Amino acid sequence: MAAGNWTPELIEMAGGRNLFGEAGRHSPWLTWEELTAADPDVIILAPCGFSLERTEQELYWMTNRPGWNNLRARVYLADGNQYFNRPGPRVVETQRILAEILHPERFEPTLRGPGWREL
Repeated sequence: MAAGNWTPELIEMAGGRNLFGEAGRHSPWLTWEELTAADPDVIILAPCGFSLERTEQELYWMTNRPGWNNLRARVYLADGNQYFNRPGPRVVETQRILAEILHPERFEPTLRGPGWREL
């Protein structure tokens, strides 16, 4: 599943380009073939309802897929439950996480650890 709802807008505001979802629309389904064909620069894994630790525990669902090691993307894990998957005041912190990931040369990683980590 790709990012939808408010996340595509946050990605754009952070200087990124969301390849699959649209702002204001539900998160679209995404096939493995679509992801590998797009070969994005960055992949942020933030499953709905998953903490950072749970995302890491379930990572094998991605890393065991054929072609995973051929992707050129920098991969990050994020706390979807606390930041990415709930509307509310933390959306500002979600924006900060995206800026830290997409522009590490410009933003000190203040939410690295509790909110996100690089794979």
